[in-house]
Parts: sequence; C-alpha cells; structure tokens
Amino acid sequence: MAAKRAPKLLLALPLVMIVVLGVLYFYGLTYDPNKASSRLINKQLPVLKLPSLLDTDVLLDSTTVKGPALINVWASWCGACRTEHEELKRITKEEHVNIYSVDYQDDPVTARNWLKQNGNPFVWVMFDGAAAAGMPLDIYSLPQTYLVDAKGIIRARYIGAITQPIWLAMQKQLQASE
Repeated sequence: MAAKRAPKLLLALPLVMIVVLGVLYFYGLTYDPNKASSRLINKQLPVLKLPSLLDTDVLLDSTTVKGPALINVWASWCGACRTEHEELKRITKEEHVNIYSVDYQDDPVTARNWLKQNGNPFVWVMFDGAAAAGMPLDIYSLPQTYLVDAKGIIRARYIGAITQPIWLAMQKQLQASE
C-alpha cells in the first residue's frame, strides 16, 4: 500500500502561520492603547461598590470620590504599577490631589504588605479580586488611571505608568474641560 502524499497546500501552512504571527507580533509592538478613545471620557464615573483592601468589613463606594481626583487601577504583581508608585506619592504630597484606587486581581495580603512597605498615597483602596470593575472601568491593562473632575466626570484616561510629563498632560486636559 502506497503512502499518501500530503497536499502542497499543507506543506505551505507552517510558512503562512509564521507570516501571520509575525504581522500580529509587529502590530502588538507598535500599538498604543492610549490612542484609542475610551467610552468613559466625558461621562460620570461608574458606580462601584467593593470591599476595602485595608478593612474588608468596609464597603467602599465610588460615589464618595471627591474630584478633581485620580482613580488608579493597580496590582502589587504589576511592574509598571510599582514604577509609577513614587510619582503617585509625589502627586498626593506635593500637589494635594486625591488619588483613589482599585487593587485589581491581586492577593490582598501581598497588596497590603506592599503598601505598608512602600507607602500608601491613596484616599482609599477598593479590593477587586474577582475583576468586578473590569467592565465598568474598561480595564484591559494595568496600570490604568482616570482623571475625574469636581463634578465626577471622567476627563482623561491613561494606560501605563504615570510619569510627571503624563501627569502634566492630564492636568491640561482637566483645565481645558473647566
């Protein structure tokens, strides 16, 4: 019995797959999520009710946010979140801006210890181990920060570590909306 020969198209399949994966990889390297608009810009901050990271018996409510403020979504396992932490502490201390946060898909003990060791710049920290804030806040990458005005309207979103130049740009967006 003669062995069947594979169709020529099947022989080309690995090459086609390599080309497709290469194109997707290149796109991923050049894609900037901050160029995509957010459906939340110029809308009221979504209502979230989650337990406090620091005291799980306390339920925190996003309607208590006093703007202008930042809402920072982070996790202790996130390298970029660790990078931006010093800038968030500086913003709170030197510029007296309220920063509220959502600890997202994290281990609560690790997150509490991390804040204890590195300082806590946040007014409060919601604990979101089950990703309940994912849909309301359009979270798809960490860190993610929203700028909320005095009326509770989201004026800007930034995906990635907050740096001083990014903070200055966010302030300009807030001033332009006033």
